[in-house]
Amino acid sequence: MFVALAMTYVPAVAWLLLSMDWSMDITDDFTFRPWRLLTIFNILPGFISILIMTRLPDSPRILMTIRKYDEAFKATDWIAKLNTGKTLAELNVHKMYDESPMETDKLIQTSKSFGQIMKQMWVDTKPLFRKPHLTNFVVCCTVMCGVFFVNSGMGLWYPAIQNKLGSVDEDTRMSICQVIDASIDQQASNGTDTVCDDTITRKSYIDSITFGLVYLGAYFVLGSIINPLGRKLTIILLLVISAICGIILHWLMEPIAIVVSFILFVMLPGLCVSILSGAVVDLVPTQLRGKAVCICLMLGRSGSVIGSNIIGVLLDSYCGITFGVFYAIVLVCAGLTILLPI
Repeated sequence: MFVALAMTYVPAVAWLLLSMDWSMDITDDFTFRPWRLLTIFNILPGFISILIMTRLPDSPRILMTIRKYDEAFKATDWIAKLNTGKTLAELNVHKMYDESPMETDKLIQTSKSFGQIMKQMWVDTKPLFRKPHLTNFVVCCTVMCGVFFVNSGMGLWYPAIQNKLGSVDEDTRMSICQVIDASIDQQASNGTDTVCDDTITRKSYIDSITFGLVYLGAYFVLGSIINPLGRKLTIILLLVISAICGIILHWLMEPIAIVVSFILFVMLPGLCVSILSGAVVDLVPTQLRGKAVCICLMLGRSGSVIGSNIIGVLLDSYCGITFGVFYAIVLVCAGLTILLPI
């Protein structure tokens, strides 16, 4: 949900600030302009988060790992009061201790060798890559990589593509790829190797804000359908609808229809991230859950890097093929989800 809020906040603030036309000379070589102020506003939520985190206690699990049981008790007591309104004493909990500390905990506490720590971490992680967890975990990681590939990879380019669509005359009906091809032809006709056009259309801002608001609303809809449909059917349904929207983008020429289909194509795989993370938690034993989710999300983020770079390289030259690769991956992820026992 907070991802959706960020996707709404960033274009809204950008629209407000970048529409201004002013400058302030700080020094002879430094001029403060609206885009610099925009950078500050983009940093602001992260700075506020840091301030909030300074008021939060450390993880009780981490504190117990390094044998700080009293501090772990205080942290858990704070969490209990926040969640239930009662202290641990009122819940008849008066002491915390680790009955069976893991060897990894001992190693992290006593060893200063980076190599030894990494070796022990691999020993503890290896069960994820052995039966009976291997197949389910690999499928989850593959699907996670695929949904990030589309959601974050294509999502990164969503404003730029919409900006190109917004530069077309309102009476002109063209598909996404036709607009992109036309922009390339226009650059070639200028007779210069480099074309600098930093114009951001009003439509681009509106479409980006719409994307964030629809994303936010979709989380509420997801919460109402996931229990009746179940996690597997929900993921498959979201991915199939996303792929269909990606396919019809080849032929859509109505601006509103393009925006709706493009938003659904990019957004729906993103809704699968939280569902899939919950599935990973249920598919592995308790002691492996943290590692499993971290590895799965790490591979997912690698998918977003790969996806965004593929678009940067191929979109202008092979627009149709690029979109085809993305919706094909969505369909593959939908097929792999069928294999998961969730």
